[in-house]
Amino acid sequence: MKRTRTTTIVACAAASLALTGLLAGCSVGPVNLDDFFGTPSVAEAREARRSTLSPVVTSDALRQADTLTVGIPTSETAPLVLTSSSGERAGIDIDLAYALADELGLGSVVFVTVDDVSTALSESCDVVMGVESSSAEGATVAGSYVQSATVLFTKGDVTAPIDASALAGATVGVQGGSVSEGVLNDYETGATASTFSNLNEAFDALEEGTVDYVLCDAYAGAYLATAYPGTVFAGTLDEPVPVGVAVGEGELQSAVQGALDAIQTGGVGDIVRSRWVGSLPSLSSETRVTGLVEASADQAAADGAQDASAE
Repeated sequence: MKRTRTTTIVACAAASLALTGLLAGCSVGPVNLDDFFGTPSVAEAREARRSTLSPVVTSDALRQADTLTVGIPTSETAPLVLTSSSGERAGIDIDLAYALADELGLGSVVFVTVDDVSTALSESCDVVMGVESSSAEGATVAGSYVQSATVLFTKGDVTAPIDASALAGATVGVQGGSVSEGVLNDYETGATASTFSNLNEAFDALEEGTVDYVLCDAYAGAYLATAYPGTVFAGTLDEPVPVGVAVGEGELQSAVQGALDAIQTGGVGDIVRSRWVGSLPSLSSETRVTGLVEASADQAAADGAQDASAE
């Protein structure tokens, strides 16, 4: 998600999902992205319904009549957005954008790449996907279709969220130098960090039993974990931050909010999520690991220094 540093990755495939893309702060081994495009998209599925759509917003509220122009931030990464070598896009943001247009009764969707929310909404698009309230730059953020958080994954039969006591003496795999590594140091868990150059290696180690947990970005990890059967969600370490759709003021704002509510209550949002991240639940304060104790500033600094020397 956005809070991690950007590193190019290409993920491996699992079942029929296209497990390939760009993750932020995580890197995995290369495969050919184009080999995994071809899963029927929401865009294709809604073509048959296109003639039945009836706009619920006026043309004056849109950049183009009968078209939803959707901004995709350059920082957006898999599984929110994946891009093939030919420029074809897929991912949670793409599926949700088509579903949003469908609820708004709009026949076409156009995607544009954007650098910042305020400029995009004022100059080039109707909505911007994948925005946290803290970076909305004065715009309204509607809905909460994903959440930004650092998550523990493990093997075995566990009830999430686990208690922090389960981490005492455990080995936690993290990508070296990642935000997740820093988050681990923010708490007194009694766990030992084992660093890896990419998430594939960390999940491989979990598969082999040489680490007890993998700690990483929630959606990047859940997306990749589908390639490792038996890998389960154990809880979030930090407080999840809602991520929604930024929209400007006016007629479109209330229409987008209503459309997103319909997408969530109607089950479309759950279908999209499960397609890309399996059984990862909606993240909230209720999914945080219980019994966490924040590390003192001195302890966090010491843990960071120890991790650095271990690399």
